[in-house]
Order: sequence, then structure tokens, then C-alpha cells
Amino acid sequence: MFRPASAFELIAALAISSDAAAQSTIPKCLPPFAMLVGDRVFARYAVTVASSKPVPPDVSKGLAHTYRTVIREQAKLGPNFAAHYTVIEIGCGAATSCVAIADANTGHVYFPPNVRSATALLWGTGKFDLKRLNYRPSSRLLIVAGEPNESEKRAGLSYYRWNGRDLVLVRFVPAATLCKGSTRI
Repeated sequence: MFRPASAFELIAALAISSDAAAQSTIPKCLPPFAMLVGDRVFARYAVTVASSKPVPPDVSKGLAHTYRTVIREQAKLGPNFAAHYTVIEIGCGAATSCVAIADANTGHVYFPPNVRSATALLWGTGKFDLKRLNYRPSSRLLIVAGEPNESEKRAGLSYYRWNGRDLVLVRFVPAATLCKGSTRI
């Protein structure tokens, strides 16, 4: 009888070294992650990217003030998400990032309540590197591969659309289904 691998079994199997005997324990049913978090998926939420010098983030109060150093450092690198925004990953645990989004046009820093943090789920998925947070400068889509807000019920792939103020959930693929055959987007 087939039993889908748990999230922890997937992590353990994917983190194994390249030893031939160890490789035989990696589940063969993982879908091609390029289809789940590839360019075609992000293209559905395309935006036009314009180049301009980013405005310094407003880190004068609240959580932005608490994390001001990392926010300033990452915002200086320029927009990496949804045309003129910068996704900022703030280390807040062993496999967890707290999430901030800085607007390069206004300097406003957002802390989306749907994704206050993201805990990693899958690592080392072969040739395709699956990150905890997946996004593009030319797309409003952000994909969390893991657990948003450390919620075990939400372990899997969560697809969010940025609306300029918040991340809105558009799709969720539970971790258990990632090993049940192909997943269509």
C-alpha cells in the first residue's frame, strides 16, 4: 500500500548525501518542481519592471524599526518582487524567515499578516533549487514552500498574489499531495 511521505520524511530524504545507497531512499514520486514554481507560474501574475533608484525604507517605527538594519541593507539592493517591491527575509529561527516587503517607490515597509514568517519545508530537490520563498521582479506572485506563520496545517506550497498592500492566498498544495503524482497548476 502506498503511503505518502510526511513533510519530515521528505526533508530527511532530500537532505541525504549523494551516496548511491542513500539516493535509493529519496521518494521517486516528487513532481517536477520547475512546474510548481517555474517561470510559467509566475508569468500569470506578470508586471512591468521599471528601473529607478529605490527610496530608502521608512524604518522609524514598529517592526520596521526593530529590524531596521537588515531592512535597510536588503532594500539597498533594489526591487526583487512585483516591479518595485523588495521581499526582505529576516532570520528569526533555524529554518524560519520573518517576511517584510519594502516599496522602493514610497519607502513603506509591509509585514503581511498572512506570511509573517515562513518555515522551510523542502531542501535540495535535485537540479531545481526550491527555496522557502519564491518570487520574481516581474511577477506579483510569491510562493511559500513550507509553513506560513509556522502553521503545520499549512505545510506545502502556498501561492500568494501581492495586491500592493497584502498577500492574498490564491492556491494551496498540501505537502502530502506533493508525493501523490502530478500536480497541475
